[in-house]
Amino acid sequence: MSSPPVFPLLPEEEIFLKTIGSSKRQAEFTLGRRCVHQALSKFKLESAPVLRNPETREPCWPESVRGSITHSGKIAAAAVGWTKDISGIGIDLESFSREIDFNISRHVCVETELIRLKSLPAEQAKRDLRIIFSAKESIFKCFFPISQTYLYFKDAKITINEDNAEFSFVLSKACSGITEVGFQHSGKFSIKDNMLLTSIFI
Repeated sequence: MSSPPVFPLLPEEEIFLKTIGSSKRQAEFTLGRRCVHQALSKFKLESAPVLRNPETREPCWPESVRGSITHSGKIAAAAVGWTKDISGIGIDLESFSREIDFNISRHVCVETELIRLKSLPAEQAKRDLRIIFSAKESIFKCFFPISQTYLYFKDAKITINEDNAEFSFVLSKACSGITEVGFQHSGKFSIKDNMLLTSIFI
């Protein structure tokens, strides 16, 4: 099985890269954009630069597609789809090798999520907290580009469905022009090689 092609940064992206001060951020940007161009090549759009909105820091995608990028350590991923097929897409990667402080749950979770987590064995609770955290990151990435509405952790309530490797969610905040309070939808999660990936699209 042949390896996928490696796509270099485009000239516009090379110029933007020089404006990033941190070497860690530069590496993330480079790796992320290589994933982006590999994904865009499926749509014959690999020559389109994907820069960043200086105010919101969101990627600036070609008009014909929606997309999402995520990084975790030395791993990155990107997902794209035609705007004629989807309104938004969000993905998030989290590493299980990175230690998590369970106390962040009070900042991430709504009351019903906290009650469920506290009923679980410690290791499963930490695992499910990661899924909840990552799912909410994916939700924000999906909705913000199309609504410009900031969703915070407690604006979504997550329910994990282990049997189908899915999560469902309910929003307690409206996204301007897109959803109303009480909007319900679902996404997927997968765990492989100590990495968690969550994803949703609408």
